Amino acid sequence: MSGNIEEAGIKMLTEGELISGVVEKHNRFLEEYRKEFKELDIRLNQLEEDAKTTKISRTRMAERKEVLKEKRQQYYHQAEGLLENELFPKLDTVTADKIKEDIKKLKGQIEPEEEQTFEDSFMENLQELIREKGAEESILLQIRARLEDARNSNLELKKITESEKQLEEDDGNKNSEISKDKPQHKWLSSKIKSHEEALSYWEKQKV
Repeated sequence: MSGNIEEAGIKMLTEGELISGVVEKHNRFLEEYRKEFKELDIRLNQLEEDAKTTKISRTRMAERKEVLKEKRQQYYHQAEGLLENELFPKLDTVTADKIKEDIKKLKGQIEPEEEQTFEDSFMENLQELIREKGAEESILLQIRARLEDARNSNLELKKITESEKQLEEDDGNKNSEISKDKPQHKWLSSKIKSHEEALSYWEKQKV
């Protein structure tokens, strides 16, 4: 039978040659899988690190927003306090109530641009009242400073909100990529382990 095989040009492999072939095959697969696994592992680690950093940034932004909201209200409260002490005693109830209503509108959740327009109009009317009632001009400067601080807080709030939206979008994209890559990462890890075990077995057979 072996004579017929040799005559047909078919070479019979020894056991050692067969084992060497199997070992070579496992080594080839391992090289290929390890390369892909390493690249994917680096990518996943970076994505997960980025996701952690984004989460920290979003937490800090949320905290900063709370501080800014509180500060903005405090600035308006300080402006109201100045008016109540320095100007309202010189005004009739209707005019004082109108100023209180205007400040209430300014304190609301409005866009910084709208706040600026409203603030300009408010300060113009206030200036006329202060001159008319003979109140101290320094009150006007103090009120203007408080209102400017309040609007700057609102400006920063708007910027943070816009940054948050971008971060949320980026975070969603990263989490989507992580979810997409993890099954392949797990599959490669399993394949590498399987080929390492098989290689270990066949290497021992060579001895």
